Amino acid sequence: MFQKIRPYLLVLPALIVTMVLFVSGLIQGLIQSLGITSICNIGDITLDYYHELFRSTEFCLSFCITFKVAIISTVLSALIGTFIVYLLYIMKTGVFYKFASKFKLLIQIPMLFPYLVYAYIILLIFNRSGWISSILFKLGIISSANEFPVIVNDEFGIGIIVTYVLKTTPFIVLMLYPVILKVESSWLELTYMLGGSRNELFKKVILKMLVNPLKTSCFIIFAYTFAEFEIPFLLGVTYPKMISVYSYQMYMNSDLIERPKAFAINVVVVLVIIGVGYILNHLSMRKWRKIK
Repeated sequence: MFQKIRPYLLVLPALIVTMVLFVSGLIQGLIQSLGITSICNIGDITLDYYHELFRSTEFCLSFCITFKVAIISTVLSALIGTFIVYLLYIMKTGVFYKFASKFKLLIQIPMLFPYLVYAYIILLIFNRSGWISSILFKLGIISSANEFPVIVNDEFGIGIIVTYVLKTTPFIVLMLYPVILKVESSWLELTYMLGGSRNELFKKVILKMLVNPLKTSCFIIFAYTFAEFEIPFLLGVTYPKMISVYSYQMYMNSDLIERPKAFAINVVVVLVIIGVGYILNHLSMRKWRKIK
C-alpha cells in the first residue's frame, strides 16, 4: 500500500507549496481587483475596475490578439505533433522500428531549452537584420533589409506563434507517444487479416486512442500560451500588446490607481482558462455518457 502512494507523497511538498502560492496570489489579486485594500473597508466592494477594462479598446484588442495567438499556436502544435506521432507509428510498425525511439528522442531535444532561448533564436533568424535577411541580401534577392517581411515584432504575432509551435510540438509528441507504445504487432496482423491497412488501423483505432491525451495537451498549451509573458514581451509589438504584457506594464506604471486593473486582468485570464477547461471537460463527459 505504501509503495502505491509513495510517488504521490514525494510530490506532495512541492504540490502544497505551489498550490499555496498560486491560490494565495489569486485571492490577493481578486481582493485588490474588487477595490478592497484592507480589512477595514471590506464592505466597499466595487466592479468599477472590471467595467473600465471591458470598456477599454486597448484591453479588448489585447485580449483578442492573445486569444488568437493561443488558439492558433495550440491548433498548429496539435496538428504537427499528431503528424509526427503518425510518422513514429509508421516507423514502429514498419522495417524502421528500431529507429522509432531514437527519432522520438531527437524530437524531444527542443524541450531541453527554455522559451527565452527560442525567442532569441527566432529573433536572430527572422529579424529584418537577422540571418535570413542577411543571406538574401548577399545573394541579391533583396536590395535592403526593409524588403524582408516583418516576421518578428509584427502586429499579427507570427514570431510569437512560431516560437510557441517549435517549443510545444515536442510536448505533444511526448504526451501522445505512450499510446503508440501500446500498439502490438498482433493488431496489425489482425488488420491485414480483415482486409484493412496500416493507415486504416491508425485512422479508426489509434487516432481515437489519441483524442483524450491530445485534449489534455492542448488545454495545457492553451493555458500556458494565453498567460505567458516572456515571449510576447520580447517578440511582440507595443500596440496591441499581448494581455500578459499589458497587465505587467499597467502594474509597473507609476500610477498606483492602475494596479487594481492589472489584478483584474489577471483574474480575467484565470477565469478564461478555467472556462476553457470546463468546456473541454463538459464536452468529454457528454461524449462519454453517449458512449455508455
